[in-house]
Amino acid sequence: MHITKLKVTNFKKFGERIFEFNPDLNILVGDNESGKSTILEAIEMSLNFSYRGKPLTSSLSPDLFNAQSIQTYLNGDKGHETLPELRIEVFLDGIPEYRGDNNTLNEDTEGISLVVSFDDELLPAYQEFAAAGDAIKTIPTELYKVEWFDFGWNTIRYQNRRSSCLFVDPSNLHPTFGKNRYISQVMKSRLSPEQRATLNLNLRQLRELFNEQPQVREINNELDADNEITSKNLQIMADVSPSSSMETNMQLAVDSIGFSQIGKGEQNAIQLKLAIQNRGEQLDVIMVEEPENHLSHINLVKLIKYIDDRRGGKQLFLTTHSSYVLNKLSIDKLCLIGDNYVRLNDLDPKVVKRLKRLPGYDTLRVALSGKVILVEGPSDELVLKKIYLNQYNKLPEEDGVDIIVVRGLGFENYLQIARNIGTRVHVVKDNDGSFCKNIWSYAQEYVGTKTILFFSDSEDMNYSLEPAMIAANSADISEIDIFAQVILSTQTYNKYQDVENLQEPNFSYIKYRHNPALNKKVYFLKEWFQGENTGSKKVDSAMRLFESEAQVKYPTFLSGALRFDE
Repeated sequence: MHITKLKVTNFKKFGERIFEFNPDLNILVGDNESGKSTILEAIEMSLNFSYRGKPLTSSLSPDLFNAQSIQTYLNGDKGHETLPELRIEVFLDGIPEYRGDNNTLNEDTEGISLVVSFDDELLPAYQEFAAAGDAIKTIPTELYKVEWFDFGWNTIRYQNRRSSCLFVDPSNLHPTFGKNRYISQVMKSRLSPEQRATLNLNLRQLRELFNEQPQVREINNELDADNEITSKNLQIMADVSPSSSMETNMQLAVDSIGFSQIGKGEQNAIQLKLAIQNRGEQLDVIMVEEPENHLSHINLVKLIKYIDDRRGGKQLFLTTHSSYVLNKLSIDKLCLIGDNYVRLNDLDPKVVKRLKRLPGYDTLRVALSGKVILVEGPSDELVLKKIYLNQYNKLPEEDGVDIIVVRGLGFENYLQIARNIGTRVHVVKDNDGSFCKNIWSYAQEYVGTKTILFFSDSEDMNYSLEPAMIAANSADISEIDIFAQVILSTQTYNKYQDVENLQEPNFSYIKYRHNPALNKKVYFLKEWFQGENTGSKKVDSAMRLFESEAQVKYPTFLSGALRFDE
């Protein structure tokens, strides 16, 4: 059995939304408060008739209802027929007994309807409540009923339900979660009946030994010495009855340290694994919220592999803020929650495969950012941030513009993701000596995608950021000197100033100017960036530029890349 679709009405932040899912894996991502957890809660309510592990009927409160639906009721005449109704509809595949058309989409299919609505039998109580008039500030969920039907209009009861799910939120797990069942499972699978009997016997003997300790006897003798509580002998004793099972008198330990005393990350990982292992065979759906919480990268790697290996064909829902989790499990299973609901199930399989092998790249930023600038290296990022800081007195990320360095992953993989999602992307790319070949031709694949634009220097001589910056600051000697003093170390700047000993320029490499000294200085700077340790030189120069208060000029294509016209 798996969930094909979910429709929620008046549940928390969702007034009315429909979400379609993959039959195997669904990775829910989105900004904070986007509704990722709400989707998991809706699934739990409809499949388990529970909310965050507690019975649904005892969990009803106005907080479960969409705030706008409550406000609409409060702004109206407050008649009982205007009370908001909460409805969750789960469309399923694999339970023929649940087939019918009892759903608001009028589809003849399998599924479950959960409806939380006003109970008409309690109308007299509501009329008394409504008499308060303007003093009413919320809805009376105490007067609501919960109905649980399949799409064939048959009432579902907890004991005979045909589907179930497990919702694991590591941040809310109790240190004893699953331990009794796990210990019992270990003993049944690893120990013979004779060994289990021996273990139980030894545990009982230890308890009896506790009762015979001199200190315990002394305490018991003084407990009710005057027989004021009872005329009989009152004692504190260890429980040796058969009902006191081994499981309840044992605890998990990691390297001989009690479970509640180990690190939070280790607790979360172990509890999550126990939950999946203990109930995995009985479940149709497994839901895990942010498994990366409190985990180092290496431990996260191990946990994700465990989840992927052990889900055993079950449908898995997982929320995350980790690009590693997204890439490693499969980025084409992404379900982006926002103003629109977007899935990446049509993503190029080559991109999916590449990211599984190289999961460390921060692809999630492309999915979550509304405005993205892709650049080749950290020097491009620093220069763009400096331009923005000069113009607006703040960094671009403060205005929701995310500058991402593509590094070894390349532009194409990020652009494939952005194109499928619809993220607005500006690509700042080196022309590498041929604007026509490396920019114009490269961009042709994305001509029909209005959300993706390319920015580069159109002069072939300005093949990367540094030559373009040099060209923008070489109108005269004074201008190039200011620029050089900003980007060069003192030692290198002194060499640059020794014009007499500077190398004669190669004019196939730089633009000719009617000033020999200027030509030499421009040539020196271009050659210096091309020499040894070119990467560190570029970053060091960009850092100096970012921290400097000196006024330098910037290529116009960089300023254009920072403008996202609404």
